[in-house]
Amino acid sequence: MKDFESLQNMWQHPENLDDKKRLLPIISKATATTKSKLKNQQLGGCVMLVFTGLLILAMALFFNFNFQHWYTYAALVLVALICFGQAALMLYTWTRIKAIDDTASPASNLQQWEEYYRMRNKQITFGMPAYYLALNGAMGLYFLEIFSGRPVVNVIIFIAVYLAWMVFAYFYLGKRTIKKETARLHIILDELKTIVNQLND
Repeated sequence: MKDFESLQNMWQHPENLDDKKRLLPIISKATATTKSKLKNQQLGGCVMLVFTGLLILAMALFFNFNFQHWYTYAALVLVALICFGQAALMLYTWTRIKAIDDTASPASNLQQWEEYYRMRNKQITFGMPAYYLALNGAMGLYFLEIFSGRPVVNVIIFIAVYLAWMVFAYFYLGKRTIKKETARLHIILDELKTIVNQLND
């Protein structure tokens, strides 16, 4: 309670700069760990996607697959570009989190996180389906030559396994990751709302 009283006095008297610097950790420790996890999630995903894209490009350029059609190589390049595009989006998201000013007043800090939350919801609503559609479209193009001349039963089994994995990845792994991320965002928002409400009392 004393922490909240000190915070309230600090922002009601902005001339107390030394107090402000001294008491900022009270706010920072409420969000720092969760913010770090959100940043690491985006940066880690970005690095993995860049690595995956580079690996696919290396396979297309340097491995002797003896593909007969240009569109098979084009599909590999397209998959790599989709990986790079998603990595760029994750890097942008990381910069948005990093740009949130933890030294701002609680109300301003809360506003920044709410803006980020709205932006992230738009990304998830439109970006995630677009990513999976584009990726599977490119993979479908790649499969055209791979499946050519193969026994129908083998093709059906492979497609069934592939589709099962995609459904699992989208509806379970993807949704679980988003659920964890949303829970972490709510931790930050709830902490800041508590501080703002205490300051306004």
